[in-house]
Amino acid sequence: VGVCPEPSAKRAPRGNLPVETSTFVGRERELSEARELLAETRLLTLTGPGGCGKTRFALRIAREAAGEFGNGVWWVDLTSVSDPDLVAQAVARVMGVREVPGRPLLGLPIEHLESGETLLVLDNCGHVIEACAALVDALLEGCPGLKVLATSRESLRLYGEVSWLVPPSPGPKKARRAQRISRATRPSDSSRSARGPSRPASRSPTRTLRR
Repeated sequence: VGVCPEPSAKRAPRGNLPVETSTFVGRERELSEARELLAETRLLTLTGPGGCGKTRFALRIAREAAGEFGNGVWWVDLTSVSDPDLVAQAVARVMGVREVPGRPLLGLPIEHLESGETLLVLDNCGHVIEACAALVDALLEGCPGLKVLATSRESLRLYGEVSWLVPPSPGPKKARRAQRISRATRPSDSSRSARGPSRPASRSPTRTLRR
């Protein structure tokens, strides 16, 4: 008599998200808003001054969205990376990608991420923002299924990027919502001069935010 196999248990999401060490209370509305923005764009940058909660917001957003990314959610803490040339190496190390002699390091994460849906979280980009912008630009160009969630005191200034200002306290008025969100619908003169020519971070048209 044949035995029907039991349904396989739901596989835990791949990745390396840190454990949350504190509760997340009183910012459900803002969290929902940020989640919706991540669903609409390939590059979402949480901005704001130090201590406003960017890292906690990013961690909660990534954790709640983890089930949507079959290829994993990968967290890269850039706090200790002081050399801009080591940003790509930090990303590769987190994903378990080893350097190959004679091959450019940037190409290896692209090969690793080019198939499947993946969320890459870059935490604390501010002090190496130029290197982060260049890396994100290349990764989004080479990996169609990749989304990037970044935290920084300022945006990466890439075309297609959505920047969201993390509110400093719970319960901001609805009237401030539009002020917190900025969309890079086209490369500005300032972004070109600051970053050099950049490719679109999103291949789909960005919608104009109604104010």
